[in-house]
Amino acid sequence: MRTIKTVVANIYQFCMRLAENIFVVPSYRLRDVGATIEAYDEHFWSNGHSVKMMVFDDSSLANHEKYFSRLENTKTVNDVFYVGPHEKEQFLSFLNKKLRDRKLETLVRSHSELHHVNDVYVLDNFRPVVTNKNWRIDCGVAGYDNRLGLPPFFPTRLRFEDYIYRLWIQQNGVVSAHTDAVQTHVKNNYMRNPLAMDVFNEEICTLLKKKIKASLESTDDLSIQFSYQGEVSLQDSEEILEKITTVHQHILKTVSSTKNEGRKRALILFAENLARAFYGFEPDFFQQNVSRIVDDVISQIHASLEIWPILVEICYFHKDKREFPQIRIENKRVPARIGNGN
Repeated sequence: MRTIKTVVANIYQFCMRLAENIFVVPSYRLRDVGATIEAYDEHFWSNGHSVKMMVFDDSSLANHEKYFSRLENTKTVNDVFYVGPHEKEQFLSFLNKKLRDRKLETLVRSHSELHHVNDVYVLDNFRPVVTNKNWRIDCGVAGYDNRLGLPPFFPTRLRFEDYIYRLWIQQNGVVSAHTDAVQTHVKNNYMRNPLAMDVFNEEICTLLKKKIKASLESTDDLSIQFSYQGEVSLQDSEEILEKITTVHQHILKTVSSTKNEGRKRALILFAENLARAFYGFEPDFFQQNVSRIVDDVISQIHASLEIWPILVEICYFHKDKREFPQIRIENKRVPARIGNGN
């Protein structure tokens, strides 16, 4: 279950007591997270592990009230804790009180939305390797030593919030380990953007990743620095439009040769949505809107990278004084599962 990753979750995980192992599930789909918790709990128990599990929920307050009871109805061996809208408000109030600058409150609240890819896919040609190069993250699980803090995810509603780590690992003393695993991923349509909007997001993300990577200046323990300020050239926007209009024309051509009426309707709808997502393929309108989007995203990223070390410092000096806001889920406890736990 791929999930939302937020600035708040980054800080919060860092703040927990260092001696304790904590398994964290950040999510914005509270409706489905209970099944995920039960599956992980069974896996931990069957392999002989006792782990504190914690759900970081980015759901709206309305969805929290609607679906929280499903989490309470789970059955687990391990303790389950929850940080939701109310707890995050308390935590944000604590941070903003320490910052003493109301202008920074919006920045501290920044978060991102993460979406699945849209088709079933199988990853292959896996080779175990340890590297600090900018390799594609080719497995669905990533683990980091977060005891002393890590860089934040990029605060963006686009789909590249974890790209910062592909740049960050290229410094001396930090590497990425890739395993010889294979994964099949089936899209869950619940709370997903239309496919055409995913295509648009992917093009903007690709542009941003290229620009940031090309202008990377330095990395340190808690951040990266890059010089790109959000400029989008005419060539940048024209290259994107040329690529997508070619795809659009191919879809229309396929429509004319498709005999299956259901497939034909789906292709026509996709072509219409694609044109709508890319501003009718009108070059000036597209360039103007892409420039605005990119400028907003890059400004937010730069500001977040600047404030991040301050937030980590605040939490570092507070973490041993008292627990940060969280609640223990009063769910049904399973004394033992079938099997011997080996």
